[in-house]
Amino acid sequence: MRVRIIKKIIFVFFIIAGLAGCKNKLSFSKQKGEDEKIIVQYKDHFLTDRDILLILPKDVSQEDSAKLVSAYIEEWVKKKAIVDKAEENIDALTLKEIDNKMVEYRQDLLINGYNNYLIDKTIKDSILDSEVRNYFEENKKSFPLNRDIVNFRAITVYKNDESKAEKLFNTGRDEDFDEALKFSLTAGLPYHDQDSSWYSVESLTGLYPQLGDANNLAQLLNRRRLKMTTDSTAILIRILKLKPKGSEAPYEFVKPTIKNLLLNKRKLNLLGDLQNELYKEAINKNEIKINEK
Repeated sequence: MRVRIIKKIIFVFFIIAGLAGCKNKLSFSKQKGEDEKIIVQYKDHFLTDRDILLILPKDVSQEDSAKLVSAYIEEWVKKKAIVDKAEENIDALTLKEIDNKMVEYRQDLLINGYNNYLIDKTIKDSILDSEVRNYFEENKKSFPLNRDIVNFRAITVYKNDESKAEKLFNTGRDEDFDEALKFSLTAGLPYHDQDSSWYSVESLTGLYPQLGDANNLAQLLNRRRLKMTTDSTAILIRILKLKPKGSEAPYEFVKPTIKNLLLNKRKLNLLGDLQNELYKEAINKNEIKINEK
């Protein structure tokens, strides 16, 4: 798989390099670096030692390396041969069409690369929490939940602390939970304190695999609290809030989605504004020439 990916990368490199070719013929040649050594040559095409190193996976035996290189070279020569034959037989108009497509492809690559550069330099992490909050308040109904989500607390305690911890945990009072939490903290056992995060009901089974056994999840949702035990520990879970599917999503749950939405919008505006600015600059500098018939 890695070899095929590298071959595609090399092929794209040849395409881009070909943009420097002559007017009526596409050139797929490339320049050899001063520190590179030509290993294989076919007509005007060549592979260097650096090209060969790119296709070799790490930790491969010498025998396997030889097989990979041999197979790659064979495919490389076949591809170069068919490219040369195509250049000899395709008419000039078709070659021109291919050339134009290659120019457009290179332009798209450059624009995308420059756009990413501008994003990283100017607007990355530039979305303020106040902007996200305002968008949420104005568009609450645009974010209905597609699944049930919960806000919960949970602690894990050793069996000898189970009775005391359970009594404190079940009162539902914050101060009692803090006392129950000390049993987990002292023992270095997992816990989940109340926070602003929301979790899908399905994700709970990922956090606590036992919820998938003996209808534990259904019991938790119905009773809003559950105790699950092992030979040495007890897990206590309490659902504090539940938002059903179809209701409006809470702010913290959709905050990342809104932030990405605003960031993507800003990305599009940034590129569009830059294009318009460069176009106006070209007009002002009289850099656009239109040859009339």
